[in-house]
Amino acid sequence: MDTIRLAIDVEGGDFGPEVVISGILEAKAGSLIPFVPYLCGNKDRIEQIIVNSGGRDLLKNCEIVHCSERISPDDKRSSAWKQRADSSIIRSITLQKYGIVDASISAGDTAILLGAAHFILGHTDGALRPVLAAFLPTARQKPVLMLDVGANLECRTEHLVSFADLGFAYLSKYLGRSDVSVALLNVGTEPSKGTKTIISANEILKEKYNSYIGYIEGNGVLKGYADIVVCDGFVGNALLKSFETFYILAESVLAKDATLLKKFRDHISVIDPESYGAVPFLGIKGTVLKAHGGSTSRAIANSITTALSAVEKEAVWPKNMRPKGN
Repeated sequence: MDTIRLAIDVEGGDFGPEVVISGILEAKAGSLIPFVPYLCGNKDRIEQIIVNSGGRDLLKNCEIVHCSERISPDDKRSSAWKQRADSSIIRSITLQKYGIVDASISAGDTAILLGAAHFILGHTDGALRPVLAAFLPTARQKPVLMLDVGANLECRTEHLVSFADLGFAYLSKYLGRSDVSVALLNVGTEPSKGTKTIISANEILKEKYNSYIGYIEGNGVLKGYADIVVCDGFVGNALLKSFETFYILAESVLAKDATLLKKFRDHISVIDPESYGAVPFLGIKGTVLKAHGGSTSRAIANSITTALSAVEKEAVWPKNMRPKGN
């Protein structure tokens, strides 16, 4: 089994590099797939955190990529990839461009990460816009792929169709099936329901995919009626974050009953948002995953697991298309 090389933005996320490094140590301890992390950030601080965490072995089995710049709130997100080229989030992408790593992970700003991935790695043929895709658990014991979940807040008809194309190609490869079903998120299932954009996309998708099942409402997503659910990034992000709060709500309701709470955690951990860790950008010439800004160490560890699986399966970008490096 080949060792996978991962660039990790250590400075990204709400809780600082200590949490990211702790997540890397957790992933190292539990991963069945060998990997070498390339830690992008302040070298002195990274080394000190590793030593303080009792992870001296990590120093022997990682590469530290010193980054001299930081992105401030005053920087324009659209041009940060060019103006702050030596920041940790940007370096995690450029390492992939030059074939030094196989994939990149960041819990940093979505718009900055997307811009860097788009302009540094480029977009795939036929992809009008890169898109964020997230797996969600369903009542049918199989995941549903929802996209977009935050990269594109305003979309035209052709964008929704392109998202369906990207999702279909990704999931078909990920599952090894060519019959994955596609649905379009809408406020109803009647043909006349929805915006002009959604109605037009529906007409195109009906002709394009034999496995297209039409509209799906929000209450049908987690019921598992479709393998892929297409929507714009504004709706997808709002829906995703609503789903993420269910686990927290259920825990708070059951908090007074320790027995029930334990059973809940044992059997419903699949709906814990920390369990999936990160989601990939599709439509990019590379493997780039966005972790939640509020990721804990466990979520970072699961982000790494997700990235390793994506690289191993070549689900996002094929191995023979990766830059070879020096």
